[in-house]
Amino acid sequence: MDKMIACHECDLLLERPVVETGMTAHCPRCGHTLIDAKFNSIERTLALALAGIILFIPANLYPILTLEALGLSHSQTIFSSAMAMYRDDLTIVALMILLFAIVVPATKLLLLLYISTALHLRRRWTGLSMTMRAYQHLDDWGMLEVYLLGVMVSIVKLVDVATVIPGLGLYSLAALIFTTILSSTMLDRDLFWHQIGVLRGVE
Repeated sequence: MDKMIACHECDLLLERPVVETGMTAHCPRCGHTLIDAKFNSIERTLALALAGIILFIPANLYPILTLEALGLSHSQTIFSSAMAMYRDDLTIVALMILLFAIVVPATKLLLLLYISTALHLRRRWTGLSMTMRAYQHLDDWGMLEVYLLGVMVSIVKLVDVATVIPGLGLYSLAALIFTTILSSTMLDRDLFWHQIGVLRGVE
């Protein structure tokens, strides 16, 4: 069955085409992209996942913004902003920040690092299929972009009443978002699933 491929949109079963790097294969029935062969997808995804994990640390440890007004200074990190929402009885908003700005992005990066490392080393590690499915389910739930947009709106509103100083965390967050988007773009899902099948001894 590894010589066959099914369209994810219309379930048409086809013989797996040979697709050169940089080219795509489309379903003859519905036109959905079956294979989008990317150059060195496994190695690039591994490098980006590792870079994302490295950037995740300063993005969460260092202040996003520092506000200075009337001789007072106050810094905010992603976690402290969630806690501020919680103290203001905005529990749901606080949980959403924790979940979608910290937990989900970190989990996505760790899952991607686990999968790409296993495929790069050609090791049959435990739970590769389950890990790949989990990553695909979580891929649409990381909302760092929304959080960054909220930060930018806050800067615009606060700049008239206080001195707003962007922190290292803000620059790290922007780099993390770029890296996360790039890792999703570079991920050749068909290749990953095919290599997982090979490691499981499907061939």
